[in-house]
Amino acid sequence: MMRIGVIGVGVIAPFFLQAIEDDPELRLTAVCDLDQAKLTGFPPGTVMFTDHRDLLASGLVDGVVVTLPNHAHAPVVADALRAGVHVCCEKPLTVHAADAHRLIQLADEHGTTLFTAFHRRYNTHVQDLADRLPEPALISHVTSRYQEKIEEHTGADRWYQDIDRCGGGCIIDNGPNALDALETVLGPLTLTDATIGDVRSGVEFVAELSLATAGGIPVQVDLDWALETGERKDITVHLKDGRELHADMLDGFEAFKSSLDHEYAGIMADFHRVVRDGRSGPDRGPHIVDLVEEAYGIGRTKEQRLRMSAKEPVSAHLVKLLFHRRTDRGMRLSPWQSRCVRAGDVHELVTTTDRPSATGDRVDHVGFLGFAEFPSGTVIDRGDVVSGPDGPIGRVAGFDECHAPNHYNILIDTERVLTAEDLDLHTLDTFTFSGGTR
Repeated sequence: MMRIGVIGVGVIAPFFLQAIEDDPELRLTAVCDLDQAKLTGFPPGTVMFTDHRDLLASGLVDGVVVTLPNHAHAPVVADALRAGVHVCCEKPLTVHAADAHRLIQLADEHGTTLFTAFHRRYNTHVQDLADRLPEPALISHVTSRYQEKIEEHTGADRWYQDIDRCGGGCIIDNGPNALDALETVLGPLTLTDATIGDVRSGVEFVAELSLATAGGIPVQVDLDWALETGERKDITVHLKDGRELHADMLDGFEAFKSSLDHEYAGIMADFHRVVRDGRSGPDRGPHIVDLVEEAYGIGRTKEQRLRMSAKEPVSAHLVKLLFHRRTDRGMRLSPWQSRCVRAGDVHELVTTTDRPSATGDRVDHVGFLGFAEFPSGTVIDRGDVVSGPDGPIGRVAGFDECHAPNHYNILIDTERVLTAEDLDLHTLDTFTFSGGTR
């Protein structure tokens, strides 16, 4: 019989407590929380603490479950490992990767078990998908969604939306479960790109992560904390022959959070097994923290933010129409991501199908819309959506400066080369440039 203490009695703790109660090999002997009002309603014989250090020194536990706010994981888990107590820590293991790797060293030094709790790896549909996975050569790509309305899942635990206590938003909260579930199916992943958005007080509510398997299969993860209704948590394996293999983690679990019962039972049974028999491989917790930290390293340095507009749309009216097109114009993409425009400036609007992207790329296939005057100062960015009188026509690809300092050529990516006559334009018609929100 393994004696278990629970440190932190927040919104996740009840799932651990139920799993402990249902497992005949485990016994709850102690609980700890700073808020003494939460220390009620536990089975007789359970000892209550308000300081985790007193619990660890009590001799009442063989192992502890740590379900504290993310920023508290590293110091509390370290105290437990030094005390010779086995640890099951709710994901993420830590906020910072260096702390996670130090905890692994501490566990080795003190001969204790460090186990990160990723509940979705025990989901029956995830495990079934892992069993059905075909050989990698048959897979085209993989997509996963982990989407919910965060306020519905966290109750009174407001620390989830506090960057100092949580460490971020959906990437550090939902990301670990999504990434671990994918690695349960596909094996180790590496991060290739990350974009965040819908940022509120520094906390992202949406993110897109791009990863790859060891064999180079692309994996796309969509995280969302602001889903209007319900929740979506799934993995889809897209095969090269057009078929799809799907794992809906919530399928068959109709009640809110009802899928968690069997998943947390899996956590506690596996924790006990690892303590008793030893682990067959390293804990995945530090690796997942590495991926999360890398995602923030990329996403927070990007100028782009999903579902956020960084500027007001700006309009410019045509003062001269142009009707010609060329296939050998020889423009060159300038290095600038954006250009400031002064009130009263006139610039030339040019469509192209050449898709320039790197500095110096040659632009030959062009159509000329005309010269447009900007009535107010603004900034034109690569990626801005350009709309004419009848709706969107394309996005700003960048700028050519062959006529500078007189004016810029504002290059617009379009599906086909367009001129003023193709769009039936007239002088004084208005074009609008909107921030490239997606």
